[in-house]
Amino acid sequence: MTTHLLIAMVALVAACTPQRTASAPLPALDEARISHARHAQTPCGECHRGATRPGTEDHRPCDNEACHRKDFVGEPTRLCEVCHAQITARPLAAPLKPYPVEDAWQAEPSRFSHRGHLDAGTMEDRVGFHVTCTDCHTRGDAGLARPDHAACTRCHAAEVALPKAPQMADCSACHEPTTRLRTRRRLIRDDLHFDHARHRTDRRGQTIRCEDCHAETASAVEYRDHAAPRVESCVGCHDDSSRTPPVMRMRICETCHKERNETLTSIAPRSHLPLTERPLDHTIAFRRDHGSAAERDATRCAACHTQMSGNPKQACDECHQTMVPADHRITWRELDHGTDAAADRERCARCHVVEFCTACHRQRPRSHGFATTFWTEHGRSARVNVRPCVTCHSEQFCADCHAAGTARVRR
Repeated sequence: MTTHLLIAMVALVAACTPQRTASAPLPALDEARISHARHAQTPCGECHRGATRPGTEDHRPCDNEACHRKDFVGEPTRLCEVCHAQITARPLAAPLKPYPVEDAWQAEPSRFSHRGHLDAGTMEDRVGFHVTCTDCHTRGDAGLARPDHAACTRCHAAEVALPKAPQMADCSACHEPTTRLRTRRRLIRDDLHFDHARHRTDRRGQTIRCEDCHAETASAVEYRDHAAPRVESCVGCHDDSSRTPPVMRMRICETCHKERNETLTSIAPRSHLPLTERPLDHTIAFRRDHGSAAERDATRCAACHTQMSGNPKQACDECHQTMVPADHRITWRELDHGTDAAADRERCARCHVVEFCTACHRQRPRSHGFATTFWTEHGRSARVNVRPCVTCHSEQFCADCHAAGTARVRR
């Protein structure tokens, strides 16, 4: 008994365990990349001298008696591939790889904290002044510069001598001794074009602050947490004619994209439009005519009407649970709905379940008049149209009264 119980428990656990899907394999690590772990005993400053790449000065500092001198005086080896794109008979003429390397893996990644540097109270306590975005992201003619060691030197150089700030020589204060997947560039799509230089001021000449777009930067603990600006932050400015020219509206795809993708039936996403904006086909008559469009492509409705599921059978619930169709007039219940229900029951079933009909039809219909007289008068209505009778009553129900010798028919 115990064995069977144990087997049953194991089977139950296995059945409840979520199925694991095979994840995509990680990109291969370039074997020619320099190994920081093998150079851990060498001070970082021995190789990284300022902003220049190691080896720029006639292969120094690698070319010395203690390290790789013999590799540089002999035949070219794979060591050359650390810096050169290929091995040639003339090593000095071989093309160099980009520096810093920007492949899938990042060595000694930064652990920079935006939240820590933008916390005015903490910075005031530790270094005696506040830090703003432009202290690191300098704006020049070329646009917005990506911070490098030169930008960090302004505060962390030894000659600055800030007592509570890490020194540039202390590499481990900012870099992790590991290798991880590189954080992808902050472009959402390849066809986007954005120019920081054109976003310094708006049409009125008012300064556009960094935090107007990068609203979540102040809470980013690490660089990996530094999310790209949300599209919704662009709408408020680009659809305000006093701040942005009309030709730069969010509806105009070429404002940000290289190609135009919008058509009458393929509209800009809800995130690209202000809350008051409606698609071009949402005319006054669209409320009456939208049913066919919703049946063709309910997912298009769900792009803006976020409470809709995108399922053709459920996409209408948000409105139709609170708004009745246009033909449900004041006389609909008493005079009209029976004929339409008989003609197209599926239309009723889109909103009403069977219990909704039976709950009402269990009550005595008003067309039955008084209970004391209708049994003698119903024959006339049945001869005109017997179909309403069989909606609720079965043939056996009629036979119980109309059996021979029991029915009293009024001519």
